[in-house]
Order: sequence, then structure tokens, then C-alpha cells
Amino acid sequence: MTRQPKQSRAQLTVDSIVQASFIALAKHGAQGATTRQIAEYAGVGVGSIYEYFENKEAIFKAMGQRFAQELVNLIQEQTPHLVRIPLRDAVYQLIASTAEFLRKDNELYLRCARESALMERHVPFGAVYRALADLFVQHAIAHPEILQLNKLQTVAYIFINSGMSTMIRYLNHPNPGFSFDDLAQGLADMAGHYVEKELSVA
Repeated sequence: MTRQPKQSRAQLTVDSIVQASFIALAKHGAQGATTRQIAEYAGVGVGSIYEYFENKEAIFKAMGQRFAQELVNLIQEQTPHLVRIPLRDAVYQLIASTAEFLRKDNELYLRCARESALMERHVPFGAVYRALADLFVQHAIAHPEILQLNKLQTVAYIFINSGMSTMIRYLNHPNPGFSFDDLAQGLADMAGHYVEKELSVA
């Protein structure tokens, strides 16, 4: 039976295990990472891991939850600024900020993001999509002309989901042939061109 950390010391142990799991995953991949390696990187005994996690998959689930929550926090922190600027600039800056998030700590999250099967299975992207949808709605309210677009909710869904999917595919490609900045600019231009075209005929 595992237990929930109730004291601050226990929570620190859990946090160190989850952080160590990111390191193990980045260095050895999802298949190669072991609980022994995770324990070593966390500076705890293997027994401490099984005190809080049933198995490696349970640790990966906790990693996915942390990854998603930090990404949601990033989106929410950026929202007050992004809603005040044009859509094209907002899309570019959000993607650039996401890239910076993925590249922090010696690209730790970026290397983990390349484990596409693990990411899809354990990262609760629903929370991320909801934060992005909220950003889109707030931006539209701050820029009332966008509210004139037909099928606004459908357009938001397509842009958000296709943008995230494209970014993840890019990160998983061993040699995409163009820079992440090019990707960010392309997605920003795509959103900007669509909105400008639709408003011109509205």
C-alpha cells in the first residue's frame, strides 16, 4: 500500500522523486529508465519510491500531471499580457514562451516531450487545452472584432489542437529541417492570415 505525503518532509521526498524521474527519462528513455536509477538521482532508497508509488508507471503519471500543471501555469501567467496584443503576436509569443519552458534545465522537459507515447498516455492535456481555450476567449473579448468570426468556437478548437499537435510532432522529429522559431512564426502567420481574411469579408 502506498501512502500520500502529509508532512512537508514527505512532500519534498515525493517532489525529488518526480524531478529525478524527469532526469532518468531524459537520459535513458521511457523503456530504459528504472526505479533504481530514479532513486539514485533523487538521493533516496528504492524503498522510499515504493512507499509513495506503486510502480514506474505511477511515477510517470505524476510526472505528466506536473508537466501539465506547469504548462497551465505558464499559459495563465502569460494571459494578461497576451490578451492585450494582436492575435498574430500573441500566438508567436505563447509558442516562444512554451519553447523556453521546454528548454529550461538543460532541455529536460524537451527531451521528455520526445517520448510521445508516454506523453500521450500520462499528460492530462485536457487541462492545457482548457487554459488555451480560456486565453482565446479572453483575447476575443479584448478584441471585439474577432467575435465577428463565424464558428468562433470551432476555429478556436482547430487552432489550439492543431497548434499543440504540430508542436509535439516537431519536437518528436529527429531532423525537422527548420527551426522552432520558423515553426512559431508559421503558426502565428496562419492564425493571423485566417483572422484578417475572415474579417475582410465579414
